[in-house]
Amino acid sequence: MNGVNADAFALGEVGSTDRARRSARSGVDTDSHVRGEEGLILRAQEYDPTALSEIYETYYPKIYAYAYMQLGNTHAAEDLASAVLLQVLESIRNYHSRGVPFQAWVFRIARNRIIDIHRRKRRRPEVGLIDTIADRSETPEDMADLLLESERLRVALKELRDDQREVITLKFMQGLDNAAIAKTLGRSEAAIKSLQHRGLVALRKILAQEDARDG
Repeated sequence: MNGVNADAFALGEVGSTDRARRSARSGVDTDSHVRGEEGLILRAQEYDPTALSEIYETYYPKIYAYAYMQLGNTHAAEDLASAVLLQVLESIRNYHSRGVPFQAWVFRIARNRIIDIHRRKRRRPEVGLIDTIADRSETPEDMADLLLESERLRVALKELRDDQREVITLKFMQGLDNAAIAKTLGRSEAAIKSLQHRGLVALRKILAQEDARDG
């Protein structure tokens, strides 16, 4: 990453996302958001149709994106997102925070289903890469944007260790903070920070090698 301070990178400052930056600039009250989510969950646990619908509409695209990055297939991602949200809505009365954010609980369900899929069948061979990304500016913010937008990066991510890929996907695509990722994956926050750093370093090397081959 040209021009990136190595110490800042190593400390995990690459974790900020566009959504987080927009929230900080707009002065979003995190406590108010948490209280609002708690109320939404309580209503959903009483099977309030509006609350259930809001949870579905909020989390379906998030789970779809997460599943697609892990499975690489749109139909499989759609099926998994639907199955996960059905399980979430059916079992929402069983949710009790006990230190686990609701978002982490939802993603844990998705992750367990993805693990089951990988256990049942081997991954299909990857198709060819899409056209080379031109003029990439490798700042942490640009890396996050590219993770959201590029099929090429999705393919490159498949070369990472599973735990590194999961951390990068949850952090940059879904905007989870280290604490929520730690709860989702059952790891410590220090481990998450290390996986994020090592994963991004490995990802940069993979992309550099591809650039060298393409050049």
